[in-house]
Amino acid sequence: MTGGPPPTASGHVEPLALWIAPVSNLAGVARHIIDTARAGLPGWRLVVAAPEGPLLDELRALGCPVVPFEVDQPVHRAVADLRDIIGKLSPTIVHSHLAKADFLSAMATVGMPVTLVSTEHHIPEDPSALHSSRGKAVTRQMAHHARIRRFAQLIAVSDSTKRDMLRYWKPSVLITVVKNGVDRPERVERETGLRLLSLTRLDREKNLEMTLRVFAGVLTRHPDATLTIGGTGPLEDDLRAYARELGIDHATTFAGFIDANRAMAEHDVLLQPSRADNLSYTLLDAVAAGMGVVASNIGGNPEILPEHALASLDDVAAMVDAVIDQGLDLTKRPTLPDTIPSVREMVDQVLDVYADLGHGGSQLAESLRNPVREESPRVSVVTAYYRNQATLGAQLDALVNQQDAPPFEVIIADNEGSVRLPRIVAPYRDRLDVRIIPATRKRGQCYARNVGARSARGEHLALCDADDVVASTWVGALHRELEQSDALVTGPLRLDRLNPEIAWRTYLGLTDEAPAPDPVEGLPYEFLGYERFAVGCNLGIRATTFDLLGGMDEEMLGGSEDVDFSWRALETGLPLVVAPEAVVDYRLRTKPREVFRQRRAYQRSQLNLWRKSVDAGRPVRGMSLRWALQETAKLPLSYVPTFSISASERYRRAARTGAVLGNLQGQIEERILP
Repeated sequence: MTGGPPPTASGHVEPLALWIAPVSNLAGVARHIIDTARAGLPGWRLVVAAPEGPLLDELRALGCPVVPFEVDQPVHRAVADLRDIIGKLSPTIVHSHLAKADFLSAMATVGMPVTLVSTEHHIPEDPSALHSSRGKAVTRQMAHHARIRRFAQLIAVSDSTKRDMLRYWKPSVLITVVKNGVDRPERVERETGLRLLSLTRLDREKNLEMTLRVFAGVLTRHPDATLTIGGTGPLEDDLRAYARELGIDHATTFAGFIDANRAMAEHDVLLQPSRADNLSYTLLDAVAAGMGVVASNIGGNPEILPEHALASLDDVAAMVDAVIDQGLDLTKRPTLPDTIPSVREMVDQVLDVYADLGHGGSQLAESLRNPVREESPRVSVVTAYYRNQATLGAQLDALVNQQDAPPFEVIIADNEGSVRLPRIVAPYRDRLDVRIIPATRKRGQCYARNVGARSARGEHLALCDADDVVASTWVGALHRELEQSDALVTGPLRLDRLNPEIAWRTYLGLTDEAPAPDPVEGLPYEFLGYERFAVGCNLGIRATTFDLLGGMDEEMLGGSEDVDFSWRALETGLPLVVAPEAVVDYRLRTKPREVFRQRRAYQRSQLNLWRKSVDAGRPVRGMSLRWALQETAKLPLSYVPTFSISASERYRRAARTGAVLGNLQGQIEERILP
């Protein structure tokens, strides 16, 4: 092995990720690996095994450790060599790229204590595109289905690649889309023109015959247009002959291998009517460089390009029009969509996959976890975190934008033991007084909140959830009420800004025809015929009072813990105060399966609360076993097949079914089994 950083100063040796690629050239897969090596995998040591050639040379120049690995040898020897490499390096993760590396990794690691991950860079929509017969294509699909059983997770570089993996391979493990990343230049100055460029290997799937036909159409209308074909391959002689046949050879240059960046700077429109593409780096770079880009409407191309830059493979006229439009009108040229990540974002998404598998750089995570500012906060915002990576950023953005708020800190009680959480929080360090507190000894939101509250430095606690969004007035509103009196403070839940209408109507118990409230908010209400309560995602209380109440009941899982806490607080004489400006945008479950599970858990927890309240002598009502049995008996009739059922009705049906079944399960657990 050559190159590579030493262990950290503390002597900690970070886990090793061995990336395996069967290519030596500098095509798309190599670009992906080189970009990753340049950006680095924080918390990991990256080692790349590949055949000798330009890829390893480039990695050595970057200081990335490499292992020469010859794949073009008899399979049993390649497997033995790879097994020897893995045995010597003892990687935590073996991450393969392209089919040959996938199969070799699956065979070489049998019986070895490693986690297998693979990234799929290309699956053609037509399986025969890369195989000489349908039989060979089907055989390869079956082989992929079998080898996938050895892998812990798969990565696809585009949504279209994921769809084709699901269609052809029938995988038994999770597929995560991590799109190829490209950095946006700060400013691109371009001029109009019709200097066309093709940058690709000269083979059948790249459809260069159509490139020549499109250029012939452009040349007919604009005789000063030119075409440069950069690349080499087996079809070069045939393509030269076809250019002569079309009468365009005088304006066509077959340039061989050329520097891509320089070529893009010197041309106006990139033309790529491929028969198969995943998420082409050539297209990504061309768009980032401000070029006009015209491509076939296949694979991952629609994930990069707008509709006017795409055409079907049989529509030469449409491509000709698109080339001319973009060449002569800069406003018609595409820009990179927000769904395309930067290189750093791409690498972080790969790290998230590793974290999901239970692996990560704990040394890095700990180093980012707990800087404490000297300024004493007046309020401690506490939020429990458990797999909230998709929503936490929005909540932190909202906390950054607080207005008229006293000094406050943000405590994230990590109930997951997340490796990715420090990276999510890192961009907010300069704008928020934020700490991550480990809270993994027990599972549950109540435990995490209690741990966060015990770590608080502020005299007031403000509890919110990691999947909601607080208003800009939220911290200040809770603080002002707690300054005036020792109280349990809450505010409205705004329901319509984060959720579709069917979700908030179902939550409020409104039919489609019922008039909507204005604003669409939920406010404290009486429950089980007893008292009102403050929801746990919008709750303010003095820290000393929270401690005197013993915090939240850590045995209450699945819901109703905030009702129990509120009732215990009110029973000590504490008033419930509603602060109108303490608004929280409350996120509801939006898919039928999700709302079914949530309603089921809520009803079970409500039976637990009911039993606990009965034992405490509270005059609670409801929770009839007869009702649960009757409503359960009605459920099959509600699922009698109909000719059509609306999405809203499916959602309501799932919500009601979950509530009824959860109630029945809770009744059995609380009334019968004890």
